[in-house]
Amino acid sequence: MMSGLMTGPGPAYGLDILENREKIELINTWKIFLQAVSTRDLNKIRNISVEKIRCLSCVDNTAEEDREIENLQTTNLDWYKKLYEEKVYIPINKFCEEDFPLIFTAEYMRKIQDREPTYAVEDFNDRKIYEVIIPASKPGELAAGHEGVLHIFQFVKTNTGYKFWGIDTIP
Repeated sequence: MMSGLMTGPGPAYGLDILENREKIELINTWKIFLQAVSTRDLNKIRNISVEKIRCLSCVDNTAEEDREIENLQTTNLDWYKKLYEEKVYIPINKFCEEDFPLIFTAEYMRKIQDREPTYAVEDFNDRKIYEVIIPASKPGELAAGHEGVLHIFQFVKTNTGYKFWGIDTIP
């Protein structure tokens, strides 16, 4: 989704800098979201999310889902398009029931709570996506020479405020 590398507390390459008002709103949204996931308040998560979130890691985080993706690749010539235009959008209820427990482990929660986020905005299919970027694994943390992993929590602005729209990673 994003290209480029994080350079520190400033915006990442390819992302736009937030206006001050937008940054304050996004910081407040992040605090509400982080509180909901920290307390495992699935009803609150549902209420502060769009109907279907974009979550590529949710598509194949079980052995059964891995097999489904492998089958899709071998039986559908448009598998890539289907993956990125359909399957990647997960109903929030399914996310809360099946994917949330797999993603938001105790170790993962410690990392996203303890590490300093970067706030940015990017254009995705003519829509502003507000992003909270967390270094979930710092360079060299997982193994010598490993580039690290960034987790991106994405939000969109709606008539009722910012809503959780997706989760992504780099790489």
